Parts: sequence; C-alpha cells; structure tokens
Amino acid sequence: MPKVGRFANAEAERTYQGIYEALAAQWPVPFTDLEIETSFGTTRVRKSGEGAGLPLLLLPGMFGNVLFWQPFIAELARDRVVYASDVIGWPGLSTQTAPVRDEADIAQWVVEVIDGLGVDRVHLAGYSAGAWLSSVVAVHNSDRLASVSLLEPAPATFATPPWRVLLKFLAAGMRPTRAKMEKFNQWLQPGIHSTDQEWDLILASVKFRPGMPWARPVGAERFAAIAAPMLVLFGAETVVHDAGGVAGLVRRLIPSADVEIYSGAGHDMLWALPERVISRLLDFAAAHDHVLS
Repeated sequence: MPKVGRFANAEAERTYQGIYEALAAQWPVPFTDLEIETSFGTTRVRKSGEGAGLPLLLLPGMFGNVLFWQPFIAELARDRVVYASDVIGWPGLSTQTAPVRDEADIAQWVVEVIDGLGVDRVHLAGYSAGAWLSSVVAVHNSDRLASVSLLEPAPATFATPPWRVLLKFLAAGMRPTRAKMEKFNQWLQPGIHSTDQEWDLILASVKFRPGMPWARPVGAERFAAIAAPMLVLFGAETVVHDAGGVAGLVRRLIPSADVEIYSGAGHDMLWALPERVISRLLDFAAAHDHVLS
C-alpha cells in the first residue's frame, strides 16, 4: 500500500527541521527558497545563480534533500540558474499529501515541479538514487529535458542490484546508530566526511517514514524512449555495482549516451573528484543549451 512520507511524531519533525534550517543558513551563495505546489504535496526548492542558459535541476542521493548540494553549489551556480530540490516523500522541508505510487507518478511530480518553476525545459541531474529518479523522468518525459545527467547512478537504475549490496543496506538500516552508519559510510563512500551537525541531521532523518517508491530497474526496452541527451558518470572503485559492466550495458541500451568511468573515485565520486565531475556536468549542459532571449 503506497504511503505518504512523514515523521514518526511532531517532536521528531521539529528536531529535524531545526537542524535542517541551521545547516541551510550556511549556504555559500545567494538563494531564494521556493515552495512548489504539486499533486503530491509541496516541494521545497532552493534557487541559486543566474545566467542565460537553461536552468539546472538537481535531485539528491537517497534520503537527501536540498542540502546535499551545499558543498558544490558555488561552482554549479557560477553562471547559470540552479534549482536544488527536495524529493517528495524523503526527509526534508517538503510536505507530502498524496502517495507516489509508481514511475508515472514520479515523472508527474518532477514535471509539475518544472511547471511550478515557470520553465519549459531543464537540464536534469541526479546523484545515486536521484539519478534513478532522473532516469524515470527521462523515460516518461524527455520532452521536458534539455539533457539528463546520471552521476554514479544507484545500482537499480540499469540492473538488479547485487544481493551483497542489498544486504549491506538492509543491515545498516536496522537500529541505526552513528557508529553503525559511519562504518557503512566508510564502505559505501569513504570520501564523504560529515560534520557533527550533518550527522545530527542524518540521525534525525531516521525517524522519517519514506513515501517514495524504492528504486528498481526501469527496463531495457524502455530506455529506447529517451530522446534527451544523456551523460552517465561512474566511479571506477564503486562498491554498489561493477562499473565497467554497467557502463557497457548503458552503451548497448542507449548508444547515444556519453558514458564515462572515473578512476580514483567510487560511489563518493562527487566528493572525491568535485572539479572534474562538476566541470563535465556543466560542459555537457552547455553543449545542449538553448540561450534564453
């Protein structure tokens, strides 16, 4: 039965929101917070940057939100408008009012966010589980995307995840503590070193009951429907899948896609190689831009 994402109780929600707001105040560039109304509830989006190119819409990794992009926003928003979005049904400052049942609902939610931003098309980019969400939108609504970039996509984006990976995630989610989650993080993305305040937010999010479907493979034949230019970046040392094998699969499924594997990084690719990843993402967007008049 599809559910609406919510905190376990009002106190848990207040605690989370207080930590979130304190971290959000550290955003390093000017911003405007937007509340976008959709059929599934209100979505919090933070707008930064300016420029003539089409805007970039960012979706975070699993259970992430606007703050996922805080370490990178100064460079991302250097010369174009960037919208960093919460994900409805994940912890954040969005309020879900109706269940997101399937892929069609996911795509509809993102399209309604784009509509609420008052733009016709965007460059869509997602990280990990956000990359899976982005692939779903690309399958259903390529016409609203100037490009789509999948950064170290979640293992379920293109194939069934290995059991060893699923078991690691399940074990980490059972009675989570900071020590337990730090050990999991060291395995998954060792290049990410969260502050105490960020750990407070992570632990506060444990009391959130998600309302977004879990990632699952979209289906090989459906990738042929993607008309938007696609960039897919993998970290060579990722532990969530075989980067070379999945990259080969993507090249077969989507021959037009730009697919690259970066050595010296794993699932923490954006943190391990921020300049390289961001530069490639922005160059790809610029190559498929339409200058606004």
